[in-house]
Amino acid sequence: MQEAPLQKFQILALSGGGFRGLYTAKILADLEEEIGAPVATKFDLIAGTSVGGILALAIAMEIPASKIVDLFVEHGEDIFRRRRSLLGIWRAPYSAASLQGLLAGDELFGEKVLGQCKHPVIIPSINYSTGKPVIFKTPHHPDFKRDHLYRLVDIALATSAAPAYFPRHTFNNNQYVDGGLYANAPGLLAVHEAQTFFKQERQQIHLLSVGTMSSKFTVDPSRNREGGTFDWGGANPANMPKRLFGLSISVQESLSDFMLKHQLGGDRYLHVDDDLTDQRARSVALDKVDQAAREVLLGSASERSKICIGNAQCQAFLSHAPTNPVFYYGDNANR
Repeated sequence: MQEAPLQKFQILALSGGGFRGLYTAKILADLEEEIGAPVATKFDLIAGTSVGGILALAIAMEIPASKIVDLFVEHGEDIFRRRRSLLGIWRAPYSAASLQGLLAGDELFGEKVLGQCKHPVIIPSINYSTGKPVIFKTPHHPDFKRDHLYRLVDIALATSAAPAYFPRHTFNNNQYVDGGLYANAPGLLAVHEAQTFFKQERQQIHLLSVGTMSSKFTVDPSRNREGGTFDWGGANPANMPKRLFGLSISVQESLSDFMLKHQLGGDRYLHVDDDLTDQRARSVALDKVDQAAREVLLGSASERSKICIGNAQCQAFLSHAPTNPVFYYGDNANR
């Protein structure tokens, strides 16, 4: 007697990348337009880091991705408005106040907490007070008893507090730093979550990963190569941590993609992203928010989503019907 096929378990993983998250948001908005429903309704688990974490929380609340697109387009310059910082030496060049105010608006997160999310979600950050990684999780397992009480705004700011760009975010008497330092592409964490806490076999897991047009950081062979501040940061010492952070998230993206291809194979893993050409790379960065950056990010996302929607593998992801999520605590507790 032939065995019944295993029930698919689908994951959506969203990478970090600052303002480049506009690319991710536009792709998700186009997918939602295609299916005529919240994209979260097609996945059993959502994972997101940094700006991908903000997006993951929004879609887990079934907030339309188009609202995040509008937020970036209309308020990007406010989010990345430079403040006096002595070239970033005295303090981070950007304040999180504008982003916090926007996320706390009634149309986005307001005072809602993680336990009000309609779909399971995991969000990595770093607890700098303890020096340990932390993953904020909806209460989709009986052991997850505390995170569901935390405000979405606090979790969003904790996962996106990029070093050398924004100050650390403090809540619950702990200081948090961007989860991109160890899991900028959170697909591997999500696969572990599915296997460990959802008790899914690896053969059941299918993963759609959406990137942020991450630049590949490579060496300029003509530069000083002695490993000092001038080597890494040039004339401005504040550029050193920025370049190290950029290199870290770029390499993580490549490593995660490589390992997921091995773990899941080409039929159960789809990575949606674009490589930046030399010309376009000059217009796009974690903190570039001008018209040229918006044009590259939105235009590239529109073309990529068109290709994705016409792809049979992508269509398979968009036709999935997840089982009803189980939550043990919070407003949506059903077990």
